[in-house]
Amino acid sequence: MDCQPKKLNRFDKESEDTILKYMNEWIDSGNPNRKPFAILSTRIPYTPKQISHYWANKLNPRLCLNKNIPFSNDEKEFIFKWVKQHLKTSNKKVPWKTLQTKILEDFGKLRAQNDIKNLWNIHKKKLDRWVKKSLSKDKKEK
Repeated sequence: MDCQPKKLNRFDKESEDTILKYMNEWIDSGNPNRKPFAILSTRIPYTPKQISHYWANKLNPRLCLNKNIPFSNDEKEFIFKWVKQHLKTSNKKVPWKTLQTKILEDFGKLRAQNDIKNLWNIHKKKLDRWVKKSLSKDKKEK
């Protein structure tokens, strides 16, 4: 098997099965190895970062994926308030992993970081459009 990283980020069924099998063994063993994705990258043609992201956003069996279990209104409000508060107090990027952990603590659901980011970005675009529309409406009235 050629173990050079692929440029495309599409995982084939064989690679998915390899990741799932190894990660289940890794979890069951009590995590003796601190770099499971580095080891997996020697077995399948993806980088540790690609494998890590794929596991964290698609394959982890503990995930509540948005396509299967949509966000509740309470979760959405929590995310919107949390991100707005973070952006008020910090110029840094939003720590999605921290927010993911807070959602797990408060709602008991492990959400994919990509699903959380997508929800926020859609909300932000809607707000931006609404503000732009309101401003143009105000200009027309004057």
